[in-house]
Amino acid sequence: MSDTQNTSRFSNEGVTYTKHQNNAALSMSPAEDSTMRRLGFTDHREEYWYLCRSVSPDHDMTLNVEIAKDGSDWQIDVLDENFCQPYDYQYLLNVNPTLDYPNKVADECEKWFRKLSEWGLLHGWHEGMYV
Repeated sequence: MSDTQNTSRFSNEGVTYTKHQNNAALSMSPAEDSTMRRLGFTDHREEYWYLCRSVSPDHDMTLNVEIAKDGSDWQIDVLDENFCQPYDYQYLLNVNPTLDYPNKVADECEKWFRKLSEWGLLHGWHEGMYV
């Protein structure tokens, strides 16, 4: 195994966390209601915008994004829908950067984080950041 294969994509060294265990260097803010709906967010929970997207080839892992409408709170989770629990692909890749499945999940999550940033909803994010 080469050194580049052995290097983790995500480092949590020095990361501080929010109350939801997300990287405190990040923040999220909502856009106008019509924009949020156009981007695929729902507001079935009255005070929050919610987005859920599949991030694995077998559709078992989902990216779940929740943003308070007043911008006071936010949360990003990747969930294993089969076991109803978080799927920490970033930790798994820290342990073994060559794992195929977590790398596929990471690629999809990074794609969505990029979109959320481009849409002006996710702030402070960069490629390879521990979320």
